[in-house]
Amino acid sequence: MLRDRILGYLERHTTLNLATEGPQGLWAAAVWYVHDGLDLYFTSVAATRHARNMLATGHIAGTINDDSGDWVTMQGIQLEGTVTAVESIDERRRIVAAYLAKFPGAAGLWHGETDPDAIAHDPGIHGFYRIAPEHVFFMDNTFAPGVREELGMA
Repeated sequence: MLRDRILGYLERHTTLNLATEGPQGLWAAAVWYVHDGLDLYFTSVAATRHARNMLATGHIAGTINDDSGDWVTMQGIQLEGTVTAVESIDERRRIVAAYLAKFPGAAGLWHGETDPDAIAHDPGIHGFYRIAPEHVFFMDNTFAPGVREELGMA
């Protein structure tokens, strides 16, 4: 099933190549992510160009992909969706716990703090963001060469 293949791919990867457009112009940035189903969560300095763009428009696009030197091994996800700031302390706590489990070195973002509750209450200069995909495409040349499959989001 396509959804299961996409979820497995999200689980095995770490980096979302985020694209934004807004008052700060067109921009791209790589961010680490965690996911809950198809929703992606990440943290970023709130004053960055991409953060200001996405909060102004509420819209992003992005890719998650492997580096590949051979066309037949290429795999990747393309997505488009809405993005919102995560304001709920409970949701932040859950995201931080997942983020630190996946990226233990990320504690450096919060000066070595590893307590999800403390970070959720005081993330410093970092914002937390949720992407709700509206369109998700999966290209997996190891499964179906040259085919890009779209996951129905209804």
